[in-house]
Amino acid sequence: MKTDRTRLEQVQQMYSESDAAVRGRFGADVEQALAYVQRYTRFVSAHAPGPSSRILDVGCGGGWSTLVLRRMGHRAEGLDLHAHALEARALDPGLPYTQGDATKLPFPEGTFDVVSMRDVLEHVPEPRKALDEAVRVLRPGGRLIVVGPNLLSVPVNAYWAVRHTVRVLKTKQLWERRTEEMPRHPGGNTMPESWAYTAHHLWHTARKLVLERSQPRFLMREPDARPPFHADNDACYYCNPMDLRNWARQHGGLRLVQGWADDRRGGRWLWPVLGGTWMVFERDASA
Repeated sequence: MKTDRTRLEQVQQMYSESDAAVRGRFGADVEQALAYVQRYTRFVSAHAPGPSSRILDVGCGGGWSTLVLRRMGHRAEGLDLHAHALEARALDPGLPYTQGDATKLPFPEGTFDVVSMRDVLEHVPEPRKALDEAVRVLRPGGRLIVVGPNLLSVPVNAYWAVRHTVRVLKTKQLWERRTEEMPRHPGGNTMPESWAYTAHHLWHTARKLVLERSQPRFLMREPDARPPFHADNDACYYCNPMDLRNWARQHGGLRLVQGWADDRRGGRWLWPVLGGTWMVFERDASA
């Protein structure tokens, strides 16, 4: 899928420079911030190779997940595109942070026990490069942990397509047209779009499960460049667990440890269609 490089660059610049609503901000609401990252940090800590692992928290935003991982006993440090003050430094002024790009990590090979990222990969214009970089800075036996949405989830998109359909039937507007002001949601914004994208997601899920197993193809999209962003309107990549499995298979030297959320019933079998991406890979100890 062709994407507008100018739009991609504009969104990346926003992540780097803008104070607009381009990432989660919690201000003084520490309790909400800590609750927001709890599921992710538990998953990372549960799959870290040791109780005091050196962790690179890629796309750490305000630093809250980095803070929680450090409180769990890990030697965690954050990395993100922005140069703004970390909100979490209100609780830990010395919280380690590096301004940097996930596709060009400023660290030597074999630096970390864990590289983790949450809701990051879908916003990276070169997801394969970001994954390769993560593996580069992992020590042998280290783990890559990727958490994010499954933007190709067929049931999730079908659910919203039904919701759109009920809404338009109630308003008797049976055919909605896209307007210039509408955001660009990965699952569509109008009733016709939502059903078209449900078919789109079904087709690409099947392709990735059957035809792209040895040749992963990262499906890109054109993001919104108008904050505030919500529901991944600004995503430039259709993040999904099939791509990560296929990439790891092609990459070599990586072992899939787990590919579903610890707390998701049925995740072991339903991972291709659930609404999340929860992946743990281990770098070959002999690499």
